[in-house]
Amino acid sequence: MNTKPNYQTWIRMNKLLIFLCLSLLLLLGTLFPIPVYLRVLSGVLSLPFLYIAFILSYSIYQFSAFGGNYQSRIHDLIVSKVDGGAEKILDIGTGSGSLIIKLAKHFPSSTLTGIDYWGENWEYSKVQCEQNAEIEGVSNRIHFLKASASKLPFQDAAFDVVVSCLTFHEVKDSTDKTAVIKEALRCLKPGGDFVFMDLFQDEKTFGDVNELIASLMKDGVSDIESYTLAEYIPMPSILLNKKVLGHGMIISGRK
Repeated sequence: MNTKPNYQTWIRMNKLLIFLCLSLLLLLGTLFPIPVYLRVLSGVLSLPFLYIAFILSYSIYQFSAFGGNYQSRIHDLIVSKVDGGAEKILDIGTGSGSLIIKLAKHFPSSTLTGIDYWGENWEYSKVQCEQNAEIEGVSNRIHFLKASASKLPFQDAAFDVVVSCLTFHEVKDSTDKTAVIKEALRCLKPGGDFVFMDLFQDEKTFGDVNELIASLMKDGVSDIESYTLAEYIPMPSILLNKKVLGHGMIISGRK
């Protein structure tokens, strides 16, 4: 068994490889014995793929522990917003387990549940989460469960705290992302805290953020605040690209 946890970033390596391969193939096309205009066209077409491959490569480096460690820093920020008296914590979109394991170590008296769909399109798994929790010495307090964020398999008011990081916009079985957020809040006890980090400023996905917050307030949230990710964590300008975390925002509060 591995002696070090394996926490992958939320950027998929297979996605990077696809863009990298496409850009290299198009660049190779400039060397083929074909008409000049086709070689020029191939070179021009390679540019957007090279740009995307660069952005993804740089982001993976900055999010990883051997780079800027921004994924861990974002998770630390979420943990810092969680109330210290939490007993039952739900992490929606647990990925490879990084955030939920941080919560387990920070709140040693808590019991935690991490849900994720872990589809084939992603590069981490439930087994990986369980192995990471075992290595970190918190496996006895964390339960991992495969489920969709659009239909959580829990009773109303089952948790003291609900957190989620960059998950709601990825939910494929519901086009209404506000409904997905409200499904998360359904599982939160009255008086319980929530901390959600996502691309809430992306109007194509979430609509107007002020309308989203107003809708949550009408649905029983008693206290709420929002702030851009960059307000709390200074980041390189490339990470603030709209294709990365430029739309990143944290919405937190109490039910």
